[in-house]
Amino acid sequence: MIREAIIYFFTPTTPLAKKYGFLYQSVSLEHRYERCKKQWLPHLKNCQDLFLAAVKKVPQKKSVVILGSAHLHEIPMHLLLDNFESITLVDLIHPLKHHWTAKRNPRVKLVTQDLSQSLDKLDSLQNLEDLHTLIKNLGTQKLFDFKADLLVSSNLLSQLALLPMEAVEKKIKRQLTIEEKDVICTAFAELHLKNFSACQGQKLIYADREVIYRDPKGDVIYTGRYPVSFTGFKKLKDWLWLLAPLKEASKNYSIEMKVEAYEQL
Repeated sequence: MIREAIIYFFTPTTPLAKKYGFLYQSVSLEHRYERCKKQWLPHLKNCQDLFLAAVKKVPQKKSVVILGSAHLHEIPMHLLLDNFESITLVDLIHPLKHHWTAKRNPRVKLVTQDLSQSLDKLDSLQNLEDLHTLIKNLGTQKLFDFKADLLVSSNLLSQLALLPMEAVEKKIKRQLTIEEKDVICTAFAELHLKNFSACQGQKLIYADREVIYRDPKGDVIYTGRYPVSFTGFKKLKDWLWLLAPLKEASKNYSIEMKVEAYEQL
């Protein structure tokens, strides 16, 4: 608890990130990784193998951009430093260890950015129609623009819609239906893919496409998915990631993610 408190206190953040609990989530994610590292290893190896395969295809290795970099569990910092001259990490919260690395190493740059460009507008949402209007307006804007020899979007797609949906649920005082959530998650994911595709450079994306809840016996009790289209991308691989073993998130279920990896054609 003392270690978590120190990290929480000293990690640089923005008012927006603090307001919506991103700093707390960042600290919690690192501790989940430490508890579940053994179960995560197959997922992490898949991500790292695909990253190294993508590196081999890059004509030159001057720059790499990681969108949704978080703690770099999927692509450790040493792999980035070993393969590229310039490393840019993009996220709303950067762990304290990455700030230390960036101060010591001019090759590492931290960009603090809300890639959905929606969080500063959530207070104005009054109903579901307002959220759909926001999504429509975001579709007319350039949400982000990066250029690098290799760009990686790292397990980000399913996260983009979570806070906007929570904001609407609080206003309308009911939970959104699975069908409503699928539409919203798909829309935010497609906005990300549209902007990601427009960036200049070779592209690799990891995305969790399904979430699977299993009871203590291992039987499926719920599967959630969002049917986003990866038109213009080639599927490389898919696998199951045991995100939360039984008793990690609940004694009543475990949580798996079906992850898919793509490269742009």
